[in-house]
Amino acid sequence: QQRKSRKGSGGARKSSGSGSTSSGAALKEKRLAAYADAKWGKTRRLAAFFDPLDGSGNADAAIPTGTVFGVFDADAAFPRGEIPDMKDTASLARAVLQPGNSLLAAGYCMYSSTTILVFTLGGGTHGFTLDPTINEFVLTHPNMKIPKRGNIYSCNEAYSEGWDDNLKQYLKTIKTGKGESGQRYTQRYIGSMVGDVHRTLMYGGIFCCPSDTEVHHNGNLQLVYKSAPMAYILEHAGGKSTNGENNLLSVKPERVHQRSPCFMGSPEDMDELMTYMSGEQGASQ
Repeated sequence: QQRKSRKGSGGARKSSGSGSTSSGAALKEKRLAAYADAKWGKTRRLAAFFDPLDGSGNADAAIPTGTVFGVFDADAAFPRGEIPDMKDTASLARAVLQPGNSLLAAGYCMYSSTTILVFTLGGGTHGFTLDPTINEFVLTHPNMKIPKRGNIYSCNEAYSEGWDDNLKQYLKTIKTGKGESGQRYTQRYIGSMVGDVHRTLMYGGIFCCPSDTEVHHNGNLQLVYKSAPMAYILEHAGGKSTNGENNLLSVKPERVHQRSPCFMGSPEDMDELMTYMSGEQGASQ
């Protein structure tokens, strides 16, 4: 939305041109309406899910926290024509047990030095910043694009003793500047997924939460309401994601709280990572 003027009647800020800006905005609104109608036109019932406070364990330390959310077409989970009962727990669970690539929308709200909303309908990822003077979210980062490559990796290396040897070899390679970019990568890890993924979206690089043989045999992040919606946001900003074997968005969960390994980030970094995860790069060294 356009920022409202703080003077006058409080309407949209006027452009200095002769109406060309407003005409362009009207055209964009028509295109958005046509896109939404094509995507949502046949949708009857929606199923929304939330992770209400990601990173809540860090809240007392004033470290960034956030809310993750997504929206599915509930009827798509009932392909035989059944009518989902949105008041029934089993029906609600079935409605959200869909692969991430079936999402209609996803986003997160990050509570930090500013309050930021990042949102996608699948046709691009956009960032909004809360302006407390008008109590509205203002579009500040239209059509966000993750850098093709970064120099930051984000993970909890405290669990690295139980990680796959191919992943450990990849991390050693980029930390020592022997990877494809020739740069030495640095680690940044907040411990709040929303904060770590938002930085990855802005600066590039990789965020990962792998499985390990010691504690998290299936990874530590829930697929439905954490890693899948965040991967959806990044992929529509030009990024990539995987569970180590398949695209993260192609995985159909079997349980609402099912955990899964996850890797997401810049496309070139992800491509390099996958040469190690597949064993291709490790075999050549």
